[in-house]
Amino acid sequence: MPRKSGSERALPLLPLLAAGLISVGAYGSIPHDGLHPLALMASLLPLQLAALLYVFGRSPG
Repeated sequence: MPRKSGSERALPLLPLLAAGLISVGAYGSIPHDGLHPLALMASLLPLQLAALLYVFGRSPG
């Protein structure tokens, strides 16, 4: 069984990194004078969806 190189292992993590940056940007745009829980959950949604796609999209082995 051939071993994967470092770049082949890191490639599936790029969408997860991009979703993390989107989530941080969305959280930063929320006005902090009165934090609404739905706004916080909405800002974390891209990161959560990307993590689910990463976990369930991996092939075994």
